[in-house]
Amino acid sequence: MDKIDLLIVDDDEDDFLLTRDLLEDISSGHYRIEWASSFDEGRRILSLNRHDLCLMDYQLGANDGIELLAEAHNCGFSGPVILLTGMHQSEIDMKALEAGAVDYLVKENLSSEQLARSIRYALSRRDMEKERVERMKAEAENRSKSEFLAHLSHELRTPLSAILGFTELLMNNQYDSESLGHLKVVHRNGKHLLGLLNDILDLSKIEAGKLELEYKDVFLSSFLTDIYFLMHGAAVDKSLDINIECPNPIPRKVRTDPTRLRQILLNLLGNAIKFTDYGQVSLTVSAYQHDMRNWLSFAVKDTGVGIQEDVAKDIFHPFVQAKNSYAEPRAGTGLGLAISQQLTQRLGGSIAVSSEPGEGSEFSFSIEIDAENFDELCDFSLESVEHRALSSDIPKLSGRVLVVDDLPDIRSLIGHFVRQCGADVIYARNGQEAVKAMELDAQSSVGRIDLVLMDIHMPVLDGHNAVAKMREKGFQQPVIALTAAHMKGDMDKCLKSGFTGYISKPVDRLQLYQNLAKFLPAQSLSAQVVGTRTIAVVDDDRDALKATASLLELIGWRVLTAECGEQAVQVVQDNNVDLLLTDLNLPDISGFQVAEKVTSFKPDLEIILLSGEARDREELQAAGISASLLKPVSLQDLKAL
Repeated sequence: MDKIDLLIVDDDEDDFLLTRDLLEDISSGHYRIEWASSFDEGRRILSLNRHDLCLMDYQLGANDGIELLAEAHNCGFSGPVILLTGMHQSEIDMKALEAGAVDYLVKENLSSEQLARSIRYALSRRDMEKERVERMKAEAENRSKSEFLAHLSHELRTPLSAILGFTELLMNNQYDSESLGHLKVVHRNGKHLLGLLNDILDLSKIEAGKLELEYKDVFLSSFLTDIYFLMHGAAVDKSLDINIECPNPIPRKVRTDPTRLRQILLNLLGNAIKFTDYGQVSLTVSAYQHDMRNWLSFAVKDTGVGIQEDVAKDIFHPFVQAKNSYAEPRAGTGLGLAISQQLTQRLGGSIAVSSEPGEGSEFSFSIEIDAENFDELCDFSLESVEHRALSSDIPKLSGRVLVVDDLPDIRSLIGHFVRQCGADVIYARNGQEAVKAMELDAQSSVGRIDLVLMDIHMPVLDGHNAVAKMREKGFQQPVIALTAAHMKGDMDKCLKSGFTGYISKPVDRLQLYQNLAKFLPAQSLSAQVVGTRTIAVVDDDRDALKATASLLELIGWRVLTAECGEQAVQVVQDNNVDLLLTDLNLPDISGFQVAEKVTSFKPDLEIILLSGEARDREELQAAGISASLLKPVSLQDLKAL
């Protein structure tokens, strides 16, 4: 039994000796006792905080123990204090407890049993308090870790949204082969950074027990086809063959977590491609029944560098990477296999590896599946995937457009876009010239102005005052503001001034075409843009907001943007919005609060949450949110909307 360090503060040596003897009666040699014979000596020793417990006399010369008791914890003593007094007085008892004593004992007739009981109580209370403090500290650290990871996820995913979004946007435009190659390098490395981020966050969630599975019905052939095409490009880049083989029929539909199963397969296939320079990578899938349960078996085999036997036993540990004489270390965190093993276990299975250095490796795992109709089997074949080019047809329009901007390059660029649609263009350098052009147009027989595209910030007469004067003079045609403003007040000011709508700068060509097609007559019915749906996108990061909006416009959506929650609510209230896509972390209110406010006046609006971490389905449904997307979102994610 460990000895207890005990301090006795008493200015009476006889009382000290009596107390020491009582302690010896309790348990000989169990206590290491130190004596402080004065108030000042007691304060000095207490400040060293080297004792487990203090027995303190009430009367210490000219001072009393309650005064020292009150100072004890301030001067650094962390243990419990038991106050000893010559006689019982309820008033002193209360003062002692208020000052922080754990007990109050009267010396007269004090027995060793009574003293032992008081000491046991005091030390037990100390241990419980320590445990409580440690638990609270651990909980606080866990909360801080979770908050840090959530913040880190948001802060890293937001710039990645802009990087990947704009890169995808550029890749979908016409570029020479060299420029397109550079863009692919940027996009590939951006995706690599995203993969590293996902690995670190997933492992943290698994270790914290916060990784949730979401079981869904999965059509197996379609699922495997997606896996094939996701990895096909990486294999082709290294001149490798990649195959998916199902030697026997497989269930048409199974129930599992497709996201996590896909993550395991992409990790294993990605590693196989990474560590293979010649030959092929194959995925073999089979279904079987064992112990009255249904199983899916997966085996990823490569003809790569292989793994040494002494390395293979540790390869599923976090941050371990295979390094041997056959291969240089490859980029990565060394988390992919550790995460794959954890996810496989969560899905009810296990994972194993067999390898021959220099010949290749095979990673295999099985997971338990819920297949209602396990007898409904079908032969696997890669489903045809229709790669449709994004529609970038320029609408064929007629009419006359006035372009107003003080910058000649911007005037020329916008005029070029307008002329590509087939419309006629006239120009003005500022608001005053625009008003004059409108007045001349009213007197001219050449043709009226059908639409005005006007900058806001211009010399001589700005856009707000110019459109106000035009409206005063009876101009009824649409006037579209060209503005870099994104704040609610600025956009409201545009509409209040008399603008019909606004286009964000820098001007996106597709967005401009959509606005032109909305207000100008088409040359033919086939060229009209019809059925355009409207989506409101909310994100406080302007780069990420612009990237997401541009990708949505690229696939035909009319996009309204907002940079804060209240602005988003106003946008939905003021416009016929079909879908709301909102970030979770906004500067004023959260995405959940946005959903709550919007559904109060538009309960049927479909709302999608953008988040840096996966959200619980029940939490989403309770807030009126249909689903969540993990940032950064890709063009493929947005198409799925």
